[in-house]
Amino acid sequence: MRLRTVIRIAIISSIVLFCTGFIMFSFFRLSAAENEEECNLYSLIPEDASAVFETSDIVRLVQTIDEMDCSKDNHYLLISRLFATFKSYLNTLLDDTPHGLSKQMNKMIFSFHEPDNEWNQVLYCSLGSGDYQLLEKFVGRLDTGAYPSRLFEYRGQNIRIYPLPDGSFMSCYVTSRFLVLSYQKRLVEQVVDAYLSKKSLMNDPFFEDIHDSKKKAGMATVYTRMYSVNMGKGNGKAQVHTNLGNWTEFDMKMNGTAIYFSGISHDSDTCHTFMSMLRKQEPVKGFPDRILPASTFFFSRRSVSDLESMLSFTAGQEYSDANYSDYIKQRDEELSAYLKEHGNSNITTCLFRKAEDSLGTAAVMSIPLYDMVQAERALLRLLETTPVEPGVPRVPLKSLHQKASKTYSFYVLPRNTLFTQLTGITNVTLNGHACFYGGHLLVAPDASSLAQYIGDMESGEFMDDTAIYKDGISGLSDNYHFMLVADLHDMMAQPDTYTRLIPSLFFRNPNFFRYFTLSAQFLCNDGVVYPNIVLFYKGE
Repeated sequence: MRLRTVIRIAIISSIVLFCTGFIMFSFFRLSAAENEEECNLYSLIPEDASAVFETSDIVRLVQTIDEMDCSKDNHYLLISRLFATFKSYLNTLLDDTPHGLSKQMNKMIFSFHEPDNEWNQVLYCSLGSGDYQLLEKFVGRLDTGAYPSRLFEYRGQNIRIYPLPDGSFMSCYVTSRFLVLSYQKRLVEQVVDAYLSKKSLMNDPFFEDIHDSKKKAGMATVYTRMYSVNMGKGNGKAQVHTNLGNWTEFDMKMNGTAIYFSGISHDSDTCHTFMSMLRKQEPVKGFPDRILPASTFFFSRRSVSDLESMLSFTAGQEYSDANYSDYIKQRDEELSAYLKEHGNSNITTCLFRKAEDSLGTAAVMSIPLYDMVQAERALLRLLETTPVEPGVPRVPLKSLHQKASKTYSFYVLPRNTLFTQLTGITNVTLNGHACFYGGHLLVAPDASSLAQYIGDMESGEFMDDTAIYKDGISGLSDNYHFMLVADLHDMMAQPDTYTRLIPSLFFRNPNFFRYFTLSAQFLCNDGVVYPNIVLFYKGE
């Protein structure tokens, strides 16, 4: 073979080999890129999730939590047992990764499911290049050796169950692209169902819209269905759901002394929810200065410019254990008409301590009036013409109470549910007591609460001089539709009568939240509701 021919073959072979190598290199590079493509973790979350917590930087989040004053005082939030378990292994995991967690693994999601407790939660994270081997090592640490782990197959997918030192079990579902952990095997099976059937939380059109509208992820984001569950405080009561709205998104931020949740909700006006009811109200201007006793540990103020809309919402809630008779319904309608005519569009409710020689909590609802003199005359006429309720003993129409140099008339109202509907305070006497003071109509479950309130007002010691009030309204808008401030330490000591006033989440985690002041405010603008929640750490 001539030299020219040999050279030509060599050149052609080199070109073919180079092209083949380039093609193979490109193929493997593309395959690696596809394998490292971040998994959409929301495609794994079952549709029935009640809340979702997402963080784009789990390491920084844990560090921020550890730097909070409450953590330094050894008060740790244990709402998520799963998060607490992962947090306890995080340092060990970081020791195996000198360059830190991968971008994919550093982003984690926790989903919460009914019934709402520390066990019904799922952890999700994506896996990048090399993470699978790291996770094999990490998950292997869950195997204590005391009892062997067990492998289950579900719809062709492997779920491994690890016994933990505290007697519980961790279910683990790992692929080359993601990790799923839960204390409940059934929840992991639901994740497998969502993954294989492609019917996940992202099939919820409302959730998909609010999730897609998020422009930039902060340190943490919380998505929650806005209903509250009130179960009493461990006494076996049935759950009661209050429909506040649909999915709401909160951006979560923290500093040394506070946790902030800035939210947004796009509920439809066709929904019969708390959110849609708020949209129909005119905003309240200003804070309740000089009308709250110094010992107040809870107060709320809400707009009732559209009282009919509010009562339409509250009437559908399970607010009273009493039978709703025709007589009570008629009294509700009469008193509602009275408030529409004489009330001035907002209501303030407060809980405060009774005198030292009297046990219990005082509760008063305060309604500003257009004309107090005319309003008192109208109420007296209404009470004088109210028919006697069949089978119920007649009670005195009013009683006189001396305070300082003035005598006040305390009126006994006919049995009704308006106090419960307007305040959320349950299991109180349906009669109620009313008094006119300082341009307001005061309504309370008992005469002693009214007497205590007037005495405290005349003493000149008001809540707006206290730290809880100043902290509670700090940073809040003075133009809003609903707000509340609560000292959670004092709220934890209250009977079930008051549990509906704040979300039951706080009662289920008393050892942590008792050291905080809760501040919440709802604002409406162009049909959008903006709920903002702040937890201020006040220490021991």
